[in-house]
Amino acid sequence: MSVMRWCALVLLLATGAACSTAESSVATPAEPVDGSAPTTTAAAPNAACDSEPTLCRAETEQSSIEIKGKVSEPVSVAPVAGSPLATIDRDAGLSVRLTDDSVLWLFGDTAARDETGAVKYFVIGTASWAPALEPTVTRDFADPVSGEPVALATPTGDFPECPDPTQRKGMWPASAVVEQVGSLDRVIIWLMNVCLIGDDNSAPVLSGMGMSVAEWWYDPSSPPIDSPIQVTMLNQQLFKDLSYGIASLRGPDDTVFAYRCEDQSETVPAKKGSGPCSVARTTLADVADPDSYKPWNGESYDSSAPPVDLELPTRVYAPIPPGSFSVSQDPVSSSYLMAYTPWPAWIDIMEIRVASSPAGPWSKPVSIRLPGCDDSFGSRRFGCYAAIAQPSFGNASELGIGWYDSMVTSFPIRGSLKVATVPLKITGPS
Repeated sequence: MSVMRWCALVLLLATGAACSTAESSVATPAEPVDGSAPTTTAAAPNAACDSEPTLCRAETEQSSIEIKGKVSEPVSVAPVAGSPLATIDRDAGLSVRLTDDSVLWLFGDTAARDETGAVKYFVIGTASWAPALEPTVTRDFADPVSGEPVALATPTGDFPECPDPTQRKGMWPASAVVEQVGSLDRVIIWLMNVCLIGDDNSAPVLSGMGMSVAEWWYDPSSPPIDSPIQVTMLNQQLFKDLSYGIASLRGPDDTVFAYRCEDQSETVPAKKGSGPCSVARTTLADVADPDSYKPWNGESYDSSAPPVDLELPTRVYAPIPPGSFSVSQDPVSSSYLMAYTPWPAWIDIMEIRVASSPAGPWSKPVSIRLPGCDDSFGSRRFGCYAAIAQPSFGNASELGIGWYDSMVTSFPIRGSLKVATVPLKITGPS
């Protein structure tokens, strides 16, 4: 999704911020929901570990996380050289490592600009495949008639009616998990149903239309090099709001943990932040059944009691997280990591939290400064957004991370999804 659409996503998941420019800015954090005074000294909104040592380490009773160095030189995720889609601009990317070590890439929005900067086309939600030896070099299919990439998901007849008939229907990939079924991989993908108006140069009119869930099957003997990647819809209206599936995580055996952060800005006037956030558990076989998502109620995953809000302590009062986020499990310590771009959602900062269980309690965040995310063009500043963990690019001592850099070229202005690693020390339950 473009910077404008990332702002729109922040509106859907968090607060009533205005989206009138593609420039980055530093916003004033939202006030506490209950009007209480801060319990800790707030760091500056744009502070990170490199300038504020207290932001380098965080812990809970059973887990801890510590930043041990700078982010590595980022690498762009881009089509193979010579591809007719070589100059496309894709954002909000998440990666799924398949069993043959190749990578499925899922993107929020895909656009192409001509040399004057005018938008040639805009596609909501696309996907690409990359081989194991070149995981950031994607093989992409272009429609032989239009020359455009093909949308990952096509709205079915069960897609909700848009509030405005001139809005476009589409689906943004939110999260995904993979299971091996015989010689094949089944990738389960949760998507945000959206209706929008506006091109990449204007403020969009966007409506969130709930969540859907779909699947895609991968055959290692026949990778999608010359064919489009398109999902099979399992449930077009899994939830009527932006609910479980904003983030997801494979659990033991056949379990899946799915996360949501409610938007109460319309029903609770004093509510100015994202949340409350909660987690539910389902199974790989039941992801299309909304009743199978059993929320954590403080003692068990059970629908007999209301869900318990995730404990997400913070150093500043702002939406947490202000947009989409990721949850992954560290393979060495077995601790869980939550990663996202903090408020105001397009800056050069990424936050990471640690917990000893999928439901938390979560630590305060450590803050990482992302390289190349404070660019300027004339009076305009271009930041980064949609930072999440990309675990398949990490190792025992480094976490793989990814984000969208909104300006990597200036004539015309184009952005790119970036991946890198950051050295971390993570401890977990003994």
